[in-house]
Amino acid sequence: MINKFETNSNIYSSPVVTDNDIIVIGGHDRNVYFLDKLGNLIKRFKTKGWIHSSPQVLSSGNIIIGSYDKNMYILNQEGELISSFKPGGRLFSKVLELPDGKLAFGANTKGLVIYDTKNNTSKTFETKGIAHTDLTLLNNGNIATGTTGKYVYIVNQNAEKVAQYKTKGWMLHSKPTELKNGIIIASSYDNTLYFMNQKLKVQTTFKTDGAIHGNPLILNDSTIVIGSFDKTVYFLKNNGELKYKFKTDGKIIASPVKLKDGTIVISSYDNFVYFLTPQGKLISKFDTGGKIFSTPVVLSNGTVVVGSNSNFVFFLKLEKEDKIETPILQEIALRIP
Repeated sequence: MINKFETNSNIYSSPVVTDNDIIVIGGHDRNVYFLDKLGNLIKRFKTKGWIHSSPQVLSSGNIIIGSYDKNMYILNQEGELISSFKPGGRLFSKVLELPDGKLAFGANTKGLVIYDTKNNTSKTFETKGIAHTDLTLLNNGNIATGTTGKYVYIVNQNAEKVAQYKTKGWMLHSKPTELKNGIIIASSYDNTLYFMNQKLKVQTTFKTDGAIHGNPLILNDSTIVIGSFDKTVYFLKNNGELKYKFKTDGKIIASPVKLKDGTIVISSYDNFVYFLTPQGKLISKFDTGGKIFSTPVVLSNGTVVVGSNSNFVFFLKLEKEDKIETPILQEIALRIP
């Protein structure tokens, strides 16, 4: 039997999980929720604005998350406020922690902000359009991001431009990602996944039939897994050639994640969470009853946690002892009072 309990709002924030399996997720009801691995509410922290961006776990173990109230909040794992600051503008991107106490993130009135927590000062690289994607720390120490102005940028840690490339579409959420061979892949609302060198010169592209919103997942064999608004999950070689694809019944906003056994988990606007083999074959799927914007997270015991616009947070488990043709999904849903 499935036990469902309704929350107070749609969920656009993606959850994160700490080392001891505490789940943190934000809601459009302005709350940051702290849950244990069984789905019990530990604490909720109230902000004064929608929470659209996703939380991040810092190296200290504390949680940092931005809100539409223009505050950046740092909370401990019990959900208690440690500090907050106003870096300027509404906050969209997940925070990237840099060395030496610095934080990088996108703000809608500033661009790319690099904030020094030691002295509460910041440097800003003014982007064309909102720095809305997640950020990537490249192997050489530079930072890659994308904007609603259609640009991919590489910026150093002094907030100085290193390189830029203009695509033909918005860049939302999907972060530029560095492959093992040094190639940077970046996706856009122009339906294209770009393969670029470190100077952002395009080497090749892969075209889908829809906008690309989520982050790519890179498998151990360098396969790239990414979803598209054309309702398809693509499995690509690291040179941009298609290996496999899997079709859903709704556009794919969220990013794929991977279980320890290699199973791929991805959710869709058709309300379903899909469990796929690394070859793009369906293992199982689960209906959440609402469109899914939020990217799943995986706990240490293999439990998958995902938020749905049915106003539920779901805890799903693909049982190992079940045959691959007939797996059982067990669900625990959390009611947020």
